[in-house]
Amino acid sequence: MDFSKSRCSRYSVRILTHLLERVVVEYFEECPMNTVIIGAGALGSLFAARLSQAGQQVILFDYNPSRASAVNNHITLLENNAEYTFAVPVTSAPSCLKQANLVLLCTKSSAVEQGLTLIKDNSLRQPITLGFQNGILHIESITKMKQGGFGITAQGATLIKPGYVRHGGDGPTVIGMSQDREPLEPIADLLSSARIPTKVSTDIKSKLWQKLLINVGINGLTVLYQCPNGELLNIPAAKKTLIALVAEAQTVAHALGIKIDKDPAQRCIETCKATATNISSMLQDFRRHKDSEIMAINGALVHEAKKVGIATPENDLLIHQVLKMWSDKTREPRMDTDKH
Repeated sequence: MDFSKSRCSRYSVRILTHLLERVVVEYFEECPMNTVIIGAGALGSLFAARLSQAGQQVILFDYNPSRASAVNNHITLLENNAEYTFAVPVTSAPSCLKQANLVLLCTKSSAVEQGLTLIKDNSLRQPITLGFQNGILHIESITKMKQGGFGITAQGATLIKPGYVRHGGDGPTVIGMSQDREPLEPIADLLSSARIPTKVSTDIKSKLWQKLLINVGINGLTVLYQCPNGELLNIPAAKKTLIALVAEAQTVAHALGIKIDKDPAQRCIETCKATATNISSMLQDFRRHKDSEIMAINGALVHEAKKVGIATPENDLLIHQVLKMWSDKTREPRMDTDKH
């Protein structure tokens, strides 16, 4: 082996990597970050409010024209029993994506394909697109994007009504590209400057699974017990089931070769404590007569478990219980005050 050539090759790779990172950093320094958030639910509204508060250029896209108009370009954030209102352009016009160089896709998993089509058909810049979805069903679609990546956040948020969001607790945010195509440090800095503490991961798939395990343990149970996240720890049966749900998910992850860094059950418990007053997105959906994400979370886990021949009785039972509650709920009259 010619070691001099090998050293030269490694040196060249380091130089090229450094130059690429420098080009990306200079691009974001010279060009204003035009951020569009697709999805005006709890997380999208929280992110929009925080970015606006930090003085960033941000537009919130809502698929519903009448709802976008009703919000009247203002987002109110309820935090620590105080209200803060921020001027945020809210629109249902796809043209808002033309000059976007960053898109935060904050929709449900079922709406990811629609969002990606919207970006493809209307953006002129091929923006970096980060999908903030529960579960793992969105991974394949976003991975196909040239500038696709993922976001995972433990920020808690509850949408009280369109344009009015309550912050339910702080937590870390992690972002990463599906194929490590772009350095994301400038975007992490942008979000962190808006009080959304963010780090970049080079192994985002493992992080997505770690978040899945948290969702598996919390979301469905909050529907079953009709309670905020933290209350699950005060109900012995709920806490016991939470640990069992996560243990099944951990077994599946290990069988699939997915790296899980810490004790996922303890991490799930810590998340419940950190977001104690938060109403999970699944419980919010249940109360608003929206579609359930139980199959995108626990259902996706069961699907992966079957591939490796692992039984998941606790998750199977929870899915059955939640879907039955959803079915019973659809028979109830819908409240006119909650048209989401």
